Amino acid sequence: MEELTKTEKLEAIAKIKANPFEFLKYVKIQEPGELRVDYILWSHLIEFYRALHLHKFLIAVKAKQIGISWGLAIDKLREIMTIPGWSVLEISKGLSESQDLLGKSRIVYQNLPEWMKEIPEWRKPLPDSTEQFGFDRLGSVIQAFPSTETAGIGKTAGSVVHDEADFHEFFKTNLGHTMATVADAPERRLVVVSTADKEKPDSDFKKLYKGAVGSGFTEAGSNPFHALFFPYNVRPNRNKEWLDAQPGEDWQKEGNYPKTVEEALSPLSKLSCFNTDILQDLWDNAFTEFETRQEIIHIFHPPQVGTVYMAGIDVGEGVGLDYSALSIVGKRGLSAEVAAVIYSNKIGTDSFAFESDKLCRTYYNPLLVVDNIGVGRAVADKLVQLGYPNLYYQDKDNRKVGFALTRPNKRELASKLVELINNKSLITRWKPQIKELMEYQWVNGYPESTGKTHGDTIIPLLFYAMVHDSISPPEKARFFVDGKRIW
Repeated sequence: MEELTKTEKLEAIAKIKANPFEFLKYVKIQEPGELRVDYILWSHLIEFYRALHLHKFLIAVKAKQIGISWGLAIDKLREIMTIPGWSVLEISKGLSESQDLLGKSRIVYQNLPEWMKEIPEWRKPLPDSTEQFGFDRLGSVIQAFPSTETAGIGKTAGSVVHDEADFHEFFKTNLGHTMATVADAPERRLVVVSTADKEKPDSDFKKLYKGAVGSGFTEAGSNPFHALFFPYNVRPNRNKEWLDAQPGEDWQKEGNYPKTVEEALSPLSKLSCFNTDILQDLWDNAFTEFETRQEIIHIFHPPQVGTVYMAGIDVGEGVGLDYSALSIVGKRGLSAEVAAVIYSNKIGTDSFAFESDKLCRTYYNPLLVVDNIGVGRAVADKLVQLGYPNLYYQDKDNRKVGFALTRPNKRELASKLVELINNKSLITRWKPQIKELMEYQWVNGYPESTGKTHGDTIIPLLFYAMVHDSISPPEKARFFVDGKRIW
């Protein structure tokens, strides 16, 4: 390439400061283990760059590997090179992710033309670490942080990036800090980008996107953000054949390579055991207020005369491990709803049995089915010891209390539960339980929980599906006088 004259260099710098797209002419990128390559400005990136400088608050749902992270790294590098005293705050999922995003800006700088890096203000980056990169002569810097409760507190920034925000543990907390940071000055900007985490059907990120201007959802315009969506095929040479060849289950592809924003933000679907529209309706109408006792007992409907109840128990593997769950289901006619639950991994088997016995007795001693495999046996035995009057026995001689939930009968009961949920004859309005229903998937023809909580609240519902046909309201009392029925 022909050497630029001093005048040409000054003109180039002036253009870079005035126009973000001018900087891109000098950019090369380099993935780990690969040679540096010229930066290709795909058409969707033009839209992204323009939006970055047009909107104060921007949120984007995106497919994986479409150049958005590189776009952010390039744009933020240009900012600290051209705006004296400018500070960029980047918050990522974890420490390594924050270092990766900052590292992209460093790579872009290292691959700039040598004449550009000889300019005194840009000659020697300082600070230059895995957490900070900047130019001390300009007083400008990029700072990278993992998403922790304190990330962003007390930081003043000209621009803020929340990268892969749907995977941040403390996104809502961090956003509260950073929005306050940029709110004071009109030139400051905040951008939130992420692929969708399919294990979080109602995450704070998804709520924020749906409320953004232009999101296409009914909530659009309820917050100051502007929405962008970039599907999998914005990158050249991506088509259905390419998508089909990607590894992973269909539900994973919906998150990583969505075709539409509705697909990206919807609950797990294609392999879902249950109708996702039904589950979404349950989620949208879930209880937000209900009675809670001792932090582990949740009452949605108090006991009602005329309602017949059934209860099921799944026992966790121990304190601090899997959760133990009791669900009490109330049935009136052909409709049933979860009335109360106990849900905890903080109490032992004896205490869980005691609390279950106590709660079930207030619901008129419903038939109680306990998964008696493994540690479930201890709870079943304790309930016998406590004298609970209506335990389910697997054998006709009432010698084996509980039910052994094996792989074959779990598949059978899951099919029955699917029918009850999908035809709305059984509903729950408790969000943790709805979430586990959303995470229940057919994997090679077998029902599996794909979430982190292992479907503990689903097992009691499987037991309801097993016995619901055999439970009915008690026969009403009748009174006769002289052989004539009077009531």
